[in-house]
Amino acid sequence: MKSALLKTSKQLTLLFLFLVGTLVACKKDGGVITPSVTETAQITDVSPKNPTPGDVVTITGTGFGATATDVKVTIGDTEVTIASVTNTEIKFTIPTNLPSGTLALFVKGIAANNKDPQGGTITITPTATIVPTFTAMAPTSGKTGDLITLTGTGFNTRLSENKVFFATTTGGTVVLATVKTATATQLTVEVPANVVTGNVIITVSGTNAVAAAGFNTTFTATTTTGTGGVSVDYINATSGSLNFSKIATASKEIGAMTLDRNNNIIYYSDFTTLNQASGQNTVYKVSTDGNSTPSVLTTDSRIEKIIKVATDAAGNVYVLKYEAAPSTYSVYKISADGATVTEVNKNFSLSSSYYYFFINSANEICIRPGFKIDASGAIVNSQYDLSGLRQQDGGAFIDGGNAYLVKTSDNSNVANNASFVKWDLNAGTITNAGFGISNLFSADDPKLFSSNGVISYLKYAFDDSNNMYAMLDHTYISGQISKTWMIRKYNTTTNTSTLLGTFLIKSPSVDLNNFNSIVEFVAAKNGDMFFKANLKDIIRIKQ
Repeated sequence: MKSALLKTSKQLTLLFLFLVGTLVACKKDGGVITPSVTETAQITDVSPKNPTPGDVVTITGTGFGATATDVKVTIGDTEVTIASVTNTEIKFTIPTNLPSGTLALFVKGIAANNKDPQGGTITITPTATIVPTFTAMAPTSGKTGDLITLTGTGFNTRLSENKVFFATTTGGTVVLATVKTATATQLTVEVPANVVTGNVIITVSGTNAVAAAGFNTTFTATTTTGTGGVSVDYINATSGSLNFSKIATASKEIGAMTLDRNNNIIYYSDFTTLNQASGQNTVYKVSTDGNSTPSVLTTDSRIEKIIKVATDAAGNVYVLKYEAAPSTYSVYKISADGATVTEVNKNFSLSSSYYYFFINSANEICIRPGFKIDASGAIVNSQYDLSGLRQQDGGAFIDGGNAYLVKTSDNSNVANNASFVKWDLNAGTITNAGFGISNLFSADDPKLFSSNGVISYLKYAFDDSNNMYAMLDHTYISGQISKTWMIRKYNTTTNTSTLLGTFLIKSPSVDLNNFNSIVEFVAAKNGDMFFKANLKDIIRIKQ
């Protein structure tokens, strides 16, 4: 009995070992024991199936897990960014410009089964197009370089997304304007060159703006003589009807400048440096009609270091030459054809820093009140009281016997205390002219006079009808890089003043602010004005 039990026990042990061996053999023969099978993700619903860009799409189902990095969703060939993942729900946002396509889901690289009864096609619905409107334009007329404000809705705050077109021919050709500022409801644009009267067209991101009912989109191109801002690309006329054109460009920076009003010829000296002792060294002439180029008046070696230029009634040119420090000067007379150069007075002393330069009807050289050189070349010096005079303004010649200067009552540059005085060129005396800077510009720049502001770059000249033309820089205007310049006409007989216009120079590197007292400003008999800008340019202003 005992041996039978032992035999049975051995048989059971062998059976167990056999089974274990069999399992081991199976493991060796079959490689790796197969683990438990992972659940394949199932999609039961996708909603919405017609989303627009920005909509959130929800995928519902099972087996998604909870780790976003394990999940990948594509629509067509584009993978979208997952916003959130739970085991039963995945959310993502439709990006801009996503094309329609079939949705596919992968969890740990394994494609999910799509059991959505409506299938997996996602059809993108484009965002509704916002149609911009065009409701107002101010002003509705103007010329090249003017700033125009366009009002409406649906504009883009990115300048490049807004396109504004003006008519350039009656045949319907249009030209793109420069958009200066942009908000959702307002565009500021600069009128382009060669405009004609016609409709203004606005497009925003490729969509044409629709004009409001009853609103006329016609812009009227104003007619002015000359070429206006077209020929002076750095000048922007901001008000008025003044017409700007470039008549000449010097080879070097312009220094002193004068106008022979009888013959309509501008004479100017140039700069080699800003140092008087080695500076202006050549005198040029150019016609005011803009149809000629500057030419050298004379090559006489004595004509150098010129700091003032003037002409007499016969067209002869006079120059004030700097000789040596501290205050030694000479005067030379040059014939209109440049052939004859005559020394008038050499190496005289001019101790005061206040000097002007006009030739009266007696051919006397008037350098300041009380100091002149007579027709024989002799100096007449009465040592006149010069306190309060502003030499840097340069003065303005009226006729053969008079000129105007600016004087301040407290010997300062405060605009409220500045008035014009009339200089009798024959007697050498000055009298109050009866009007001040405030008579001209208080309405245009109230801040200058309400806050005791100072005069900075005032220039003025006369025509042949007792009209003074005065150019003054405006005090700071918020948002502007360059100064605004104002031009006024004041009639000294009727005491009436008219604002002719305002303008600015668009690039600070060529702004008049840089040149202070050497900004030159002259006027012709007919009221045409000329000034130096951009160092080398002579600009004509027509009314």
